[in-house]
Amino acid sequence: MKKLLIISATPFSNFDLSEQIKVYLEKKPDLSCEIISLEDLNLPLFTPSLEVEIKKENNFPKEITEIKSMLVSSDATIWCSPEYNGGISPIITNMIAWVSRIGDDWKEGFDGKKTLICSSSGGNGNNFVKGFSIQLSYLGATILEKSLIKTKKNGIKIEDFTEVLDNFHLFLKN
Repeated sequence: MKKLLIISATPFSNFDLSEQIKVYLEKKPDLSCEIISLEDLNLPLFTPSLEVEIKKENNFPKEITEIKSMLVSSDATIWCSPEYNGGISPIITNMIAWVSRIGDDWKEGFDGKKTLICSSSGGNGNNFVKGFSIQLSYLGATILEKSLIKTKKNGIKIEDFTEVLDNFHLFLKN
């Protein structure tokens, strides 16, 4: 059974999208899905000075070690985030900064992970998907080419939703 971690950047429309994805994918016989909302983790703001202080005391906050453990133990990830100012949301950038700085392997948790990027956004979400694809690819993730994008104006077509998720499910099997 594949373990899928669905990560929502916000507790609002992206969490709703995450739940819809989970409900759909849990009908597949070989998947176990878990959703987390990054806001619930209440991660500290990454700064190099704070990192030095934490490393000196060898005392990473449990929220950071927990999210890294969840990423490492998952077989695949789905990210749901709005587009912020034409790019990646700050909460995701902050989380990745922490996860990449704890331990010896900065790509651990991303490297080789099959990944789907989704967005529920006031804008068109395309800039987030493009930028985040570049970042995750750099971290070693294998990203499904097609994404799910839900907008306030257009919503999301059920055909697109099911097609992308069915393709992601097939992607996980290969």
